Formats: sequence, structure tokens, C-alpha cells
Amino acid sequence: MVNTIHPADIETELEKIWDSLQGTNKMRACLFNLIIYAKKSQRLGYLNEMAQKIIQKFPCRIIFVTYDEACFSRELKTAVSVMTADKGDYEIACDLIEVEVCNREHPKVPFVILPHILPDLPIYLVHADDPTFDNPIAQKLEYLAHRIIFDSEVACDLPAYAKAVLSHSERCRADVADLNWARTEGWRQLFASVFKGKECLEDIKQTKKMQMHCTSRDIDSLSHTNVQAIYLQAWLSVQLGWTLKKVAKGLNFQYESECGLIDIELIPGKMHTISSRRILSIKISTNRDVEYNFRRKENYPHHVVIEKSSIELCTLPTNYVLDKDLSGQSLVKEICHKGTSTHYIKVLQLLAKINTECFYNES
Repeated sequence: MVNTIHPADIETELEKIWDSLQGTNKMRACLFNLIIYAKKSQRLGYLNEMAQKIIQKFPCRIIFVTYDEACFSRELKTAVSVMTADKGDYEIACDLIEVEVCNREHPKVPFVILPHILPDLPIYLVHADDPTFDNPIAQKLEYLAHRIIFDSEVACDLPAYAKAVLSHSERCRADVADLNWARTEGWRQLFASVFKGKECLEDIKQTKKMQMHCTSRDIDSLSHTNVQAIYLQAWLSVQLGWTLKKVAKGLNFQYESECGLIDIELIPGKMHTISSRRILSIKISTNRDVEYNFRRKENYPHHVVIEKSSIELCTLPTNYVLDKDLSGQSLVKEICHKGTSTHYIKVLQLLAKINTECFYNES
């Protein structure tokens, strides 16, 4: 943050900036208010990049709030600037209001930003902290929002996170979304496409074993790197009516269906051409001796090769193209969508039933 100003001068300073840009190729635009609320950490670079991706698709007024729990001084800094999308003949530019606050001044945040929320426009809140921890300031911001977007990767306890998000959904009356849920959309669409026929649907119902490989790297800013795989397997179980029987360390899930027991194993893997936390491949074995194999291509990681084989036949591989894994793309998806996904809520309800000790310790 540079050139800090007094909070009372935010709108005046913004107007000065726009007056200085008169006659340039920058066009001021705004479709909604975007509040990004996060603890001061190394993830701020990621959140800034995400905001940049948003305005390339949807111009908005960005209010970026960061707080520092380790700082106990009476310090509240504000600054204003203009964030532009990709350069071109006419650049779309958006207001950026930054607020940095120490612990003692934290309660003032809602009062500081409220006068700068543009009226008659939707308010989207990116709650980038763990919602399982009590945070009265975050709750006040949530009551302002039309849509709350969480990031499950910061959760220290995924079952507790699921309970917290369900509670937020009931309490705030705002739509609820999750960045990791959005990141699984391509795989969910892939499965819906492959298993839509009667015979293929019967194959997936007859699953006895599933192995899901996902990238796992040491990233200090994230608590979990396998949330997307957990979400995807939970979604499959909910849609197919499987009953959860056992969980071991969040890496092995055992279900029961009318066709018998299902064992799902999450396995760490590596692919240098793709970022961490992504699903790399899925192998499904069924009671009908049919196997499905879904795997990303090394050179084209957004292309998934689909293979189906059995004792009697082996089909020709086919390709399915996922959206490219771009930073900020998941937030763009969640802003595009309307309402709260009933599939997502059912996944949270399943995860909320899991005992935390079983989830993180050997059973």
C-alpha cells in the first residue's frame, strides 16, 4: 500500500485520480461491489491476482480489507488507486480501495467501508479466512453481502468448515459459494457427460474401487491440498446414494451401496505442468469388471484422456477438454453462477457428519 490517505478522503481522492485520467483510453466501469476480506499473510499476492482476473471479465469496485492480528497498535491505513484490465485501445478501469488495519482498530472496518459501497449494485464478499473461527467483524460484512464466497483451502478442520458454512448459509440469507467447489466443475461435468447413458450409469453405480491422484506440494499458505478431490468423491457418493461407513486421515473413504462396498483412495501425485491442489487422474474399477481411466495429458493438462476397458473389449481413448487452470478463474465462475448449489450443500452436509478425529488421524 502506497500513498495512504485519511478514510474521510477516499471518494475525494478517487475523483482526483479520475480527473487526471480524463482524455486517456481508460474507461471507468462497475457492475457490482467486490469486498475481499482476509488476514494479512503471504496469500495476499494470490488474492490480488484473483482480483485482477475478475475485472478482466466483470468490472467492479474492489474493496480490499486486510487485518493483522499480531499488530496491537491503533493503526488503520487506507489508500485508493485504479486497477485496469488487459491493455488495449480502450482499457476498462475499476476503483480499488485498500484498507489495512491492526487488531485494535479492526472493529472499525464495517464503518470505514460502508460509505463506499455503491448503492443499487450487488455486493459480493470473498471471505478468505477460516469461517470456523469466531469473527464478529466478518459476520457484519456477511450481512451486507448478496453472495458470500469462501475458500475451503484455508480451513484447518474440513468437517468443522462444512458445519460453519452451512450455519452461515442459514443465518445470513445470502447465497453461499466455495472456490474449490467451482474448481471441480469441469470434472463434475465430465462425469455427467460420460455416465449419462443407462449402461454407463450402471457401471458407475457398480463401483468397487476408485483411486484419485491429485497434485500435492508443500505450500505454507494453504492448509489442505486435496480438498477438490474430497469434494468430487463426496459429490459422487451423494449423487449415487452411497452411505459413508469409514474415513481414514481424509485420504481413504469407504462407502456402502446396494452393490456392495466402495473404497475410494486419494493419492498424492505430481505434474509439473499444473498447479497444486488439482485432480490429475481417476481410475474406477467396477463389480462388472469394467474399468474407467481418466488422466490429464502432461503436455496439455487441461485435456483429459478417457479410457474404458473390460475383459471383452477396449474402447478407443477419447478426449475431454477442461477449462484451463487459471488463477482467479474459480472466482469468475462463482460470480457468474446464481443462487446456492444444492449439490454443494449436500456435499457439506455429508462432510459435516464426519468425526474430525477420523478425518485427520488413523482409524
